[in-house]
Amino acid sequence: MQIIDKLLPLVPKNQFWQTPIDGLVIQHADCPMPVVNTILEPRICIVLQGERKICVGDQCTLFNNQHFMFCPINVPLSVKVVEASLEKPYLMMTMKIDLKMVASIVPHIPKIIAKNHSKSSTFLKWQMEENLLAQFEQLIDLLKIPEDIDFIAPLIQQHIYYILLKSDQGQKLRELVQIGSHTNRIAQTARWIEQHLSEPLRVDDLAKQAGMSVSGFHLHFKKMTNMSPLQYQKSHRLLAAQKLIQTKQSNIANIAFQVGYESPSQFSREYKRHFGVSPKYDIQP
Repeated sequence: MQIIDKLLPLVPKNQFWQTPIDGLVIQHADCPMPVVNTILEPRICIVLQGERKICVGDQCTLFNNQHFMFCPINVPLSVKVVEASLEKPYLMMTMKIDLKMVASIVPHIPKIIAKNHSKSSTFLKWQMEENLLAQFEQLIDLLKIPEDIDFIAPLIQQHIYYILLKSDQGQKLRELVQIGSHTNRIAQTARWIEQHLSEPLRVDDLAKQAGMSVSGFHLHFKKMTNMSPLQYQKSHRLLAAQKLIQTKQSNIANIAFQVGYESPSQFSREYKRHFGVSPKYDIQP
């Protein structure tokens, strides 16, 4: 693809590159990379070359240049670059979704577009469209004209959202910004869980907050996150704790209490089960 030839001279090797374009990040890797646990905020992720494996809960999906990933909410997941080489380095573009911009475009989507209620999952695997890639190529071209970025980049990004909203699975993106939709209510509840990590979680209360029955809330939450609300909270707690441990913010017992655990021993057990190593192993030298 022409976009690869344009990117390779620009992108720093074996790094995540935060480009001068707001929200646009490029990753380069010239060899397979180990598993990284992270929280992915709402983003569009496009693998241009190579392949990566995304796992959320017990569901794993491979992504190459045939599909792109649409992540609707902040999701704890693991990422592994499985295909990369010096001859054909792994290249991935990711753009943060500007929900306010998306909401401003929705009223302009033609009414004749049929609503596609396709099954959703944590990371929606959407078919790559040529016109979508062409818009991202225009963003890459802008990197050589920095004085035009502030004005032109938002216009191209609006076009990207317009293409996504009109696509076969665009209903999922429309629902994300549609006040009162199941997708929007689950996204709001997920944000509430993130902002109250140290607090006890009662699913009955969350369902009431979302205006759903408990069974309906469970169904829609799992459909969007591939996790139960309790698993979602636990994954966020453990990732928050890992970050605090690696940056030496406090001792392990205090960090356990800080993220909501009542017992440091229970925290250590769940940490090892989740990451495969004890908390002490992650203390940076």
